[in-house]
Amino acid sequence: MRLLLYAFCIGLAAFVARGAEAADKPPPKGPGTGHIEVTADDSLEWYQDKRLYVARGNAKAVRGDLTVEADVLTAHEREAPPKGAKANAPENAPENAPASEAATPTGDSGTGDIDKMTAEGHVHVSTPKSNIYGQHGVYDLVQHVTYVTGDDLKYQTEEETVTAKQSLEYWENKKIAVARGNAVAVHGDRHVEGDVLTAKFRDLPNGKSEIHTMRADGHVVVITHNDISRGDRAVYDLNRNIAIITGHVRITRPDGMQLSGDVGEVDFATNQSRLLNQGKGTRVRALLTDKSGPKKAAAVPAAP
Repeated sequence: MRLLLYAFCIGLAAFVARGAEAADKPPPKGPGTGHIEVTADDSLEWYQDKRLYVARGNAKAVRGDLTVEADVLTAHEREAPPKGAKANAPENAPENAPASEAATPTGDSGTGDIDKMTAEGHVHVSTPKSNIYGQHGVYDLVQHVTYVTGDDLKYQTEEETVTAKQSLEYWENKKIAVARGNAVAVHGDRHVEGDVLTAKFRDLPNGKSEIHTMRADGHVVVITHNDISRGDRAVYDLNRNIAIITGHVRITRPDGMQLSGDVGEVDFATNQSRLLNQGKGTRVRALLTDKSGPKKAAAVPAAP
């Protein structure tokens, strides 16, 4: 589960960021590490009045081992903003993001910079280790935010798959990746669902980054080989390889036994789940299946 959503962060965002760095360099000479090669079946266009560069028809942009493919690829060149102007806070910012972090100054740079890149239709962002699929991709170079939306949203590696119905997002400045809308993350026999999945990253001394926490919100389902756990929220602790589930927690065992309580703990290392009772005057409960008669509700003691 450590790598869930990780390659998404270096997918479309990494490509267009590199593309922005090369925007004022000589024309591309090939797909080497210092150049971007853009090809298309139908046309390569420049709309000077609209400040648009457009590649149409099975368009492909390649830089090193990173490739973006779509029906249409578009790059927008921004005009010089008024001095001191600041960008508005982007919509749909991750929950609890500080207002000071939700808006990024545009700066006083002149024309010639690319401020937005889009990919439309059959979007496929690929590296040797990952693939991202969608119908519409946008990278805002001012806000440093990447959105991939549309049907059949998917981030996939050899070991992990993340799908969502609404969007896959990466907030570069805040080091947050978000999957929205019936989001599902699968790693082997581990399965996590939620209305929203959020992964937060931290920098390492070697200059790389890793997922610090992973959170699921709304209609949470955590599936292991042995149990199915449900709740309102879940936080995945990478160091302990344990997910803590809160809010109307219900755990279903393979034998039909059902547990309910305040807090559920799912240990991915052992594929075991347990209930923790953290409220005074309440008791965790189990619904046992009695094959010889009607089902009976029995109270069980809280886990130590």
